[in-house]
Amino acid sequence: MKKVLSLRNRIGFSLIEVLVFITIISLFFITAVTITVFSLKNSKIQQYRILATRFAEEGMKWVKQEKEDDWQVFTLHDDSAGPGVSFCLNSLDWNTKTNCNGIYSLGPPNIFKRILVITNSGNPANSIKVNVTVSWLENSFEQKITLKSVLNLWE
Repeated sequence: MKKVLSLRNRIGFSLIEVLVFITIISLFFITAVTITVFSLKNSKIQQYRILATRFAEEGMKWVKQEKEDDWQVFTLHDDSAGPGVSFCLNSLDWNTKTNCNGIYSLGPPNIFKRILVITNSGNPANSIKVNVTVSWLENSFEQKITLKSVLNLWE
C-alpha cells in the first residue's frame, strides 16, 4: 500500500516547478511586448521622417521654380546684410518672413513646420544658398530634416 501512495504523490508538479514555469513564460511575454512597442514607436518615427523629407523636397522644388520664373525678383527676397532671411514656407508663399513662430501647422498630420533660409552670394547676386528645414516634435524633442542647395543664375 505504501508504494501506491508514493507513486500518486509524484505524478503532479510541485508548486516551485509551476512558479518557475510561470515566471519563464511571463518573462517571454514581457520581452515580446517590449520589442513590439519599440518597433511600433520606431516605425512611427520613420514615418514622420519620410513625410518631413517629402515636405522638404516639395519646398525645395517650389524655391527652384520661383528662381526659374524670375531671377531678379527671386534675389530680392534676401534683403538682409546678415546671414540670410528666414521664411515660413508652410503655405509655399513669400508672405511670412519668420521661422513660423513655433507653430507646427504643416501636414497632415499637422505636426510639421517648414522654414526656408536664403542667402545671396555676391553683389549682384549670381548665386543663392538655399536651406529648407522641416522640423517636428517627437517626444518633446525637435527632429529636423534639412536640404541644402546653391542656386545659380545660369543653371
